[in-house]
Amino acid sequence: MFQKLETEKYLWGWRWPIIIVAVAILLLAVQMFRINRPRQIGTAPDPVTYSTPGVLVSGDLLIPERSFYVRQIDLNRRMRLSGSFMTGSRKSRVSVIVLDRPNFEKWKLDSDYTSVAETGYVPGGKVTPVLEPGTSFVVIDSRDNESSGSLRVEFKLE
Repeated sequence: MFQKLETEKYLWGWRWPIIIVAVAILLLAVQMFRINRPRQIGTAPDPVTYSTPGVLVSGDLLIPERSFYVRQIDLNRRMRLSGSFMTGSRKSRVSVIVLDRPNFEKWKLDSDYTSVAETGYVPGGKVTPVLEPGTSFVVIDSRDNESSGSLRVEFKLE
């Protein structure tokens, strides 16, 4: 009988820490369910980002030797890319390539690819391809140059 009273007194002394731990576990469980809600079935996929008409890249670019510059374009409708570029020297040559996502992956792996537009290695030029909805990439390739060089670029979406 005395042993039962001592056990009750012992548990009575720990009642507030037990209540605090129980409430903390309950709040943690509610927070986890609130943050990790299951997605609703039948929701629409995330929309494709729309790149508004206007300047995409403008000004002087410095591309390190044996490197390239890439700009991603996400469209939800057909648009024209209008671009021009000029290196600082006739000896410095770059290639401008416009690719869709699958062909960009092939280009990175140095595999056969099909470009939307490509200039070849030249000191300057213009490109004006029409881009379809989806993801496209503008690549300014300077991997054949043994020194870094700047070039003047103006690319815009129309």
